Amino acid sequence: MRRPDLHLHTTASDGRYDVWQVARMVQRADVTLFSITDHDTMAALPAAADAAYERGLAFLPGVEISTEGDDEVHVLGYGVKYDDPVLADFFQKMRQERMDRVRRVGQKLEELGMKLPVEEIIANAGSSVGRPHLGRALAERGYVKDTPEAFDRFIGRGKPAYVPRITPSAAEAIALLKSRGAVPVLAHPQEIRWTMDCLLQKLDEWQDAGLMGLEVYHPANREHYAVWDAIARKRGLLVTGGSDFHTEGDKHSLIGATAGEWPDALHDAWKLFRISQK
Repeated sequence: MRRPDLHLHTTASDGRYDVWQVARMVQRADVTLFSITDHDTMAALPAAADAAYERGLAFLPGVEISTEGDDEVHVLGYGVKYDDPVLADFFQKMRQERMDRVRRVGQKLEELGMKLPVEEIIANAGSSVGRPHLGRALAERGYVKDTPEAFDRFIGRGKPAYVPRITPSAAEAIALLKSRGAVPVLAHPQEIRWTMDCLLQKLDEWQDAGLMGLEVYHPANREHYAVWDAIARKRGLLVTGGSDFHTEGDKHSLIGATAGEWPDALHDAWKLFRISQK
C-alpha cells in the first residue's frame, strides 16, 4: 500500500475507461491500493474487485455522492457494501434524478439550436449520466471545440442550458453512509465555493453527522496540502487522497500522481483500509 490512489472514476459514471482498463493503468502506475469512486453509483465495484484480485492489488470499494445542490459538495464513502439494498435504492433515486436533469439540459440545448440524441446518450452512459456526457456529445457534433468549452458556453453553472441538481444534503449523505457501515469522507474541500469560516462551521455539523475523514491529497488542494492536513489531524479526521482520475489530459491528475505528494500515505491509507473493513 505504498502508493494509494483512493479516488478514481470509470465509465460507470463520467470516466473514459472501464474498470478493467483502469485496473491495468493502476498497476502500470505502481499503485498498490486503489478505490473506484464513481459518482452516485456502485455499479462498477463488483468488477473492480475482480480486476484487483486478478492483478494482486488491494481494493477498497468506494462511491462519490453529489450533495448540496448547486454548491456541489461531494462526499466519498469507503467500504460500501455494493449488495446493500438501502444504498441500492438510494442510488437508484439519484440515477433517476440525473437522467431527468440531462433530459432538461438537452431540451434547453435543442432550444438553442443544438439537438442531441439525449436518450441514446443516457443509454450509453453507464449507471451515472451527467453533464460531461452532454459536453462530449456537443464536441463530437462540432457545436463546441471540447468539453470545457461546452461547460464554459452552455452547460456550466449560470450558462444558458444549465439546470440545477436536486440532491441530498451533505449531512444526510454522511449519516446514510455511516449507518450502512461505510466511512464518510469529505472530497476535495478546496473546490467547495464557501468561505473558510463557513466550511469550518460545516465541518462541525458534518462531524456530528458522522464524517470520519477529509480528502487532503487531491489535485485541487495542491497549493494547500499543509492547511488541510493540519485541519484534518487536529479534528481527528482520517487523511485520504487520490488523483480524481477521469481520463488522460483533463483537469484532474493521472493515476497515482498524488501518492508521491502524500508524506504519510502508507500509514494514512492503511488506517482507512483497516477501519473500513470493520
